[in-house]
Amino acid sequence: MTFFKTLDIRGLSFFNAMDLASKACRDIDRNGILEIILDKKKNFTDDFKRWASSKGYKTSDIDEDYRMTRLFIKKDAPKTRK
Repeated sequence: MTFFKTLDIRGLSFFNAMDLASKACRDIDRNGILEIILDKKKNFTDDFKRWASSKGYKTSDIDEDYRMTRLFIKKDAPKTRK
């Protein structure tokens, strides 16, 4: 298992990209971060944010330049019950 992983999915179809991201997320430990590099032209950023949110993960994105968006997905540790 890893704490930080980068996945470059530029140029892939949405379904291939989502499949790779799902598999990569499984390899990330709790409190780990998955960095996904997205193609600006295809603009899947919002779709990946919704997917991450539906899984209970937190997201943030940083636009590096006109060619790509870097999206960071953090898997939080499970909350303990009191």
